[in-house]
Formats: sequence, C-alpha cells, structure tokens
Amino acid sequence: MKYLKIIIIFLFFTNSAHSRDLSTWGFTGTKCQQTVNTAKQFGKMGRQTLGFSIQGFLTGYNSHVMLMDLQKKSRVKAKIINRYSITEVTNILIRKCLANPNKATYVALIEIWRTFPNARY
Repeated sequence: MKYLKIIIIFLFFTNSAHSRDLSTWGFTGTKCQQTVNTAKQFGKMGRQTLGFSIQGFLTGYNSHVMLMDLQKKSRVKAKIINRYSITEVTNILIRKCLANPNKATYVALIEIWRTFPNARY
C-alpha cells in the first residue's frame, strides 16, 4: 500500500507539469519552489518520493556522463553518487532550493552532482 501511494503521488505530480517541452519529468522537471512545496504538501511520503526522483535523476545523469567519457566524447568523469544517503542529498537539495526558489530543480541537482568525488573506472 505504501508503494502504491508513492506511485500515485509521483503520477499526480508528473502529470501536473504544465510545460510541453520538459527536459526532465516529475520533481526534477519543475522549479525548486514547486519541488519543495509539493514535497512538503505530502509530508514524509513527499520527501520519500522526492528522494526516489533524486536517486533516479542522479543515476541517469551519471550513467550518461560515464557513457560519454567511455566513448571519448567528453572528458567529464562520472561521480560517486552514493557518498551520501538519499536523505542527506534530499536535505541538501531542499536547502539549495529554499535559497534559490526560481532555479530549475535539475540544475540544482547537477550543481550538487558536481560536488561529489570522481568515480574510478
């Protein structure tokens, strides 16, 4: 039942985005202010859903960076993204978003990603 609620919240939030041309979906496809407000609105479940969105975004972004590096199309290195817990990264994102509510959430996440140490592969 818990996971059903998370899925319903995620689907509700994803479908509530009003832009036709999103570069990302869900929490990461909005401005920081909307991300924080929606997470607060749904309490603990909202924070967990935000954490899952962060985890998915950082994994996808990191995988792309790694692929581009391995194909010699970029010199940017993948990061160690599990250095901090999802709760810690969620808290960092919320602080960053409260400081700059008009920033795109995915931009804030990329800024956080850049602070992680490089992965060795």
